[in-house]
Amino acid sequence: MEEIQEKELVQEPSEVKLDNSSINKEEGQVENQTPSSELILGKFKSVEELSKAYQELEKHQGVQSQELGELRQNASAINLIKEAWAKEEKIKNASNELQEIARKYNTPQYFQDPSFREMYKQAYLALGNNLDADKFINLIEGYVSSRIFAHDKNRSAQDETQKIVNSMGFEKNNTNSFEPPKKRLDEMTPKEVDELLERLI
Repeated sequence: MEEIQEKELVQEPSEVKLDNSSINKEEGQVENQTPSSELILGKFKSVEELSKAYQELEKHQGVQSQELGELRQNASAINLIKEAWAKEEKIKNASNELQEIARKYNTPQYFQDPSFREMYKQAYLALGNNLDADKFINLIEGYVSSRIFAHDKNRSAQDETQKIVNSMGFEKNNTNSFEPPKKRLDEMTPKEVDELLERLI
């Protein structure tokens, strides 16, 4: 019995029949496929394919560069338009503000004076919308008032000085003009002293 079992174990396996068509397909696939180690840059089968792909890439890159240039030009144009709108709005607001201020201060006729208009213009150019018109005009009024007051005070002092000088001046032909005495007081008679005092007082 053991001998029978050993014979059964030693027998070769029966031949497995394979379908030749499936083998041929697999071999065909292997023949058509190039191993990845033989591909150029791991993607291209030949130099011609690589060259063609590079040309396509350059063409695509050229189109993208052109589109990018157009987009930049459009963006630049849009920015210029936005800046122009903002400037126009700023000018419009400034014009409205100046007209309102001119109406408000037209009664004292500030803006009809060219000097005041020039001062206000320079202040507005320096400060823009930060210029407080009321404060500016109050400061101008205060400055002008102080200058007028100082001028009047100076003029008044000059007039007073002139009056004093005039009152102290003596003309040569005037009888009240002072002529120094020819004698000293101790040499004068009482009558001459009285006459001298009369002339002085």
